[in-house]
Order: sequence, then structure tokens, then C-alpha cells
Amino acid sequence: MKSLKTAVIGMGNMGSQYAAFLLTGQVPGMELAAVTRVRPERLAALNLILPESLPVYPSAEALFAACDTGALKLDAVIIVTPHRLHQEQALAAMKRGLHVLCDKPAGIASSQARIMEEACPQNLTYAFIFQKRALPAYQEIRRLVQSGIYGRIKRISWTVTDWYRPNFYYEEVPWRGTWKLDGGGTLLNQCPHNLDLLQWICGMPARVQGFCHNGKYHPIEVEDEVTAYMEWDNGATGIFTASTGEAPGVNRLEIALDNGLLVYEQEQLTASLLDKPEQEYRLHSSASFIYPKYRREIIPTTEDGQPYLDILNNFAAAAVSPAPLIAPGAEGRKSLLLSNAIYLSSWTGKMVSIPQPGSAKEREFEEAFSTEWRMRAGETK
Repeated sequence: MKSLKTAVIGMGNMGSQYAAFLLTGQVPGMELAAVTRVRPERLAALNLILPESLPVYPSAEALFAACDTGALKLDAVIIVTPHRLHQEQALAAMKRGLHVLCDKPAGIASSQARIMEEACPQNLTYAFIFQKRALPAYQEIRRLVQSGIYGRIKRISWTVTDWYRPNFYYEEVPWRGTWKLDGGGTLLNQCPHNLDLLQWICGMPARVQGFCHNGKYHPIEVEDEVTAYMEWDNGATGIFTASTGEAPGVNRLEIALDNGLLVYEQEQLTASLLDKPEQEYRLHSSASFIYPKYRREIIPTTEDGQPYLDILNNFAAAAVSPAPLIAPGAEGRKSLLLSNAIYLSSWTGKMVSIPQPGSAKEREFEEAFSTEWRMRAGETK
């Protein structure tokens, strides 16, 4: 397989880790060709020494300028900068014919993800680092839900309050916890993976009512606790709750279906399957207090593995062959549509319909979100 000459744009916590993967040969299809914004303390923490011959640029702009002059030859970039910069940098890379692997989220607004998706030429590979999709546990949950064995989804409940952060987390990096520079709080920074998994496993909700609590536990502008009520067009309902101010916190996913229940908590997947569809009990029972019979089992699964390496290797393979992507670029738009709808609902106090990507309602939704967000960020149109 061809080895892609790859630049890592943004050498913070994860960018330095990706660079280490490439330098140590753990991604055979990718070769580290350049980096930007190196942080010596991160290199030291990983015991990572960059080769003296490796080009190091102060910014993405300087890196792309080197590409324009021919001083730097690249095939791909991995973008690991603050999410407000993702659109600009992804478009710059695509313009130069480079494959793009972008960290989550795609940006602050779903319009940014849409623009990135629409701008990507068909001959380029464009994907996101939604590495939790590569974990066997979530792959098995998705397989079970979509297999039809358990019937249609009735109810979803995901409480993910183990995203605890002390005040120092926000003090350490000045832009964190602000609307203008961070773009949002728990929803945008901690929960993109959860929201991505939710729609990947269960499909995109049609409507949402959001309740975001700004600075409830930390001295920040943005939300550190959120609850969202969701509705699907097939009648299913759901609750999503997240917090960075609760300890010890929980991470519990429940999916109730026509014929049973799936519960995932503490890396254990419990499946309860009825002996016949619940509707048969409900419609045909002649007893008042009958309780449906079911079989419960623990399904072996794990969160072990190397999901980041899975994403990187999958991206490298897809760039040189027709290999399907784990998280193609179009998926970055979906989790942002969901988080933007939760924000917009909380800000307006109304239930918000989530538009289908590409529908006539999408631009109207984007404008409504951007108008409300700009007010909070102190920006004018």
C-alpha cells in the first residue's frame, strides 16, 4: 500500500499522539512528513523526539504556503486544532488536493460541516476521528439494534455524566469555556462522540427539546450540564443527559425495543429478549397482571483495542483503495445538527425540528442557530 505523506496540523495532546503513531510505524500507510504548532511539553510527556529532518511549521498557513511553493510535498493532513479552525484548514487542504482526516467536531455550526462536505472533491478521502465507532462494544450494540431481532426502537436513555472536569481544566487553556473561542461547552467538547454514536446506532431524531445550564458548576460562559428530550418519526422517544460537574458520574445507555432491552454500562452489555413480541402480550393476554417472559444474557464485548489506530489505518486504506470509511466526512454534519438543535431549543425555549441534510429546511435551521450563537459570542453578522 502506498504510504501517504501526511502532515499533522496541531501538535497538542492528540496531535502529538497521532504523530507518535506515524513515527513509530504503527500506521503503515502513512508517513509523517510535517507538523505544525509543536508543544515541547507534549513531546516530553510522550517521550517523543521529532527527527531533525522533519519540517516544523508555526501555523497551518505556513504549511500550506510551503505546499504552494513546492517546498513541501504532501498527500494528506490530519487536522487536530481547535474546532473553530477546522473548516478553514480543511478547505485549504482540499483546495490543494490533499486527503483530510479531521478531529471532532467538524466545527461549531452544522453549516461549517456542510460546507466542508460539499467542497470535498470526489477523488479525495475525507473522514472524521470518531474512534468510538471502532470499539467492539458499540459495533455490537449497533449490529443488534439494526438486525431487527429486537424489533423497532421504543425508547432511548443515555446518561453520560462521567465527563467530570475541575475548574483547572478551564483555567489551563484561556479559550475553554467561552462562546467566542470555544463555541460551546459539554455538548460541543465532551459529547460529540456520544451524539455521533446515538445517531449512528439509533438514527437521527426528528425533534428535540433541549435544556442547557451555563456555568452551573464552573465559572464559565457555556453549558456544563445538559438534558435533551428527543423524538423520532416512528414514535420512539429518548433522553440524553450529560455533565462535567457530577462525580462519580455514570455512563449508562438503555435502548428499549419492541422485543427486548439492551443496557450498556461499565463495559458490560446486557441483552434481554422477550419470548414473543411485547405487543402480543399487550393485545392478547387475558390476565390483568401478566408479565412478559424474557431471557437475559451478558453479551461478551469490550472497549479494549486501539480505536485511534483503527481510524488512522482505515483512512490510509480508503485513500488508496475503495475501502469503506468508519466515519466518512458526511457523518461530521450529523452530530453537529443534533448538538446545534439542542442548543437552539434551549436558547429559544421551543422544541426544534432537526432538518435532513440537504433539505430545504437546513439553511433556515443554520441561520437560526448562527443568529442565536453570534449573540452569545458577542459577534454581529
